[in-house]
Amino acid sequence: MRAAAGITAGTAGVGLLTACGSDAKAPAADATAPPSPKRGGKLRAAFIGGSNETANVLKAANTPIDYVRARAVYDELCVVDAEGKIEMQLAESMTPNADGTEWTLRVRSGVKFTDGRKLTIEDVLFTLQTYVDTKANQAPLLADVDLAKTRRKDELTAVLVMKRPHGFLDQVFTQGIFVVPAGTTDFSAVPGSGPFILQQHKVGQGATLKRNPDYWGSAGPYLDELELVSIADGAARLNALKAGQVDYAASISLVAGKAERANAALQLLTPPKWEWPNFGAMLKRSQDPFTDARVAQALKYAVDRDQMVERVTLGFGEVGNDLFGKYLPDYAQDLPQRQYDPERAKKLLKDAGVDNLSLTIRTSDYEYGLAEGAAVLAEQAKKAGITIGLDKVPAGDFFADPKVFIGAKFQSANRKPRPLPLDVLFFYGSDALLPFTGVAGPKADDLVTKVRSAVTEEQRKTALADIQHYLHEEGGDLVWAKAPVLAAATPQVHGVKSLGYPTFPSFRDAYLA
Repeated sequence: MRAAAGITAGTAGVGLLTACGSDAKAPAADATAPPSPKRGGKLRAAFIGGSNETANVLKAANTPIDYVRARAVYDELCVVDAEGKIEMQLAESMTPNADGTEWTLRVRSGVKFTDGRKLTIEDVLFTLQTYVDTKANQAPLLADVDLAKTRRKDELTAVLVMKRPHGFLDQVFTQGIFVVPAGTTDFSAVPGSGPFILQQHKVGQGATLKRNPDYWGSAGPYLDELELVSIADGAARLNALKAGQVDYAASISLVAGKAERANAALQLLTPPKWEWPNFGAMLKRSQDPFTDARVAQALKYAVDRDQMVERVTLGFGEVGNDLFGKYLPDYAQDLPQRQYDPERAKKLLKDAGVDNLSLTIRTSDYEYGLAEGAAVLAEQAKKAGITIGLDKVPAGDFFADPKVFIGAKFQSANRKPRPLPLDVLFFYGSDALLPFTGVAGPKADDLVTKVRSAVTEEQRKTALADIQHYLHEEGGDLVWAKAPVLAAATPQVHGVKSLGYPTFPSFRDAYLA
């Protein structure tokens, strides 16, 4: 369930983490074009790590530094680009049949693992079966694939049979399923097909990698060497960058980012806006008092979103509208922006027969914005006659017990975006993998089924529009802002791409210039 803790990727610039401008209110992409890619050099990058790091690729989601290392050494079938669209990686093509009950998958020819073996469809099928058999974090995403009924067509092609209609299997394959050679038994020392080759890994310290000279993809890698440095503390990562000990520091707090905006010796980097996390709270619609949609709506009208952006995201963010997926394809842009209206909140509560609403929000310092946002929310809600107490849980305990954080009635959230159909699969309906808001029942389940089974672009647009309109009125997500995950780097660092995961980006196309 560690993946759930994350609730809380043309021209040289496409898909890049972009530099912030000097405007004190909001980040902006640097108008200066980056220099042309340059080969050679060693890039040192600091990420969150610690004693629980592992080289086991099946557990790459264990820590950010593990995931970054996995992205460097291995490849996925697909990734998500800067616009939230699917980009084929090891997959050459993925095509559903007319009703989404089968998908034809063809992998690239000419791809080699670093031990010289050629990639075949058997490697992919072995990988998928292994993720399922080992109950890896990604296993639930593969629940609709009937691997026993797979039909091999040739050494590069197979037909994947689905247990029920499924229209976005390509998006599932963007979620950290790293392909390994068939027959692998030691998943901590397995050859990959990625842009770098692991040379050394020391738990809690980091890893050194060298360029894969036989890499199949893109013009990169450009770097001769990549060194990943394990530094758990955000301030320490930033200090290491400023001291010249590393060239790139991941996951810099908004507070630190604001303090460093005028520092010409480094650049602050932001991912594409669709990848910005969603700040807010989750209301369990299946538990009182939120079983009445009017109570949930009242809380949403009790939030001054503009003030939240200024006070909590320190001007880096922008207001949210109680939905996920803004800036992604098929986001419901036609929905009106929910405004701060404490009087309307009072009326909704009165209509619901609720007097003197008193709530407790589960929150934590697990990451910036959770506790800070909860405190401001409690202050703002008073004008709507709502009293909110804070249950501040130690950071190490916030995601420790899945039953607690999935079952919480009202808790802070900092949800990381993913393609919209995947969000629906993860969070809504009776079969939700992570039913944080408890949105289920005949209507919700029907809407989820239509999203899951939508195969054509028109079907998907209609299904996603319908469920987003439903969730805006009936859902339990309070999204008051989106704000970026910041990284910092020396001015010489270019080409780092988030590809859907700004906390653990790809260095495939990174270079120093």
